[in-house]
Amino acid sequence: MANSGCEDVRGEEGESFLYFAYGSNLLTERIHLRNRSAAFCCVARLQDYKLDFGNSQGKTSETWHGGIATIFQSPGDEVWGVVWKMNKSNLSSLDKSFA
Repeated sequence: MANSGCEDVRGEEGESFLYFAYGSNLLTERIHLRNRSAAFCCVARLQDYKLDFGNSQGKTSETWHGGIATIFQSPGDEVWGVVWKMNKSNLSSLDKSFA
């Protein structure tokens, strides 16, 4: 079995965080555009949530020309994704990618 990479993020313990990704952030190439420290940890499932595109206000991305992937609580449903371990120094660039 391959090493998960969770231990490979550079920096002292406490300088990293785990991020559950879905939608376009499943792709290594996509997450690394703004977050070079992202290291794949594992495939994960978020129970009682559902994947949707857009929101009640019809929010779309001008960059991607379509509905923005989002998740919302939905008992009995599940969302599959991946967990990335990232350095906290990438937190602001992660926020900007959702702006």
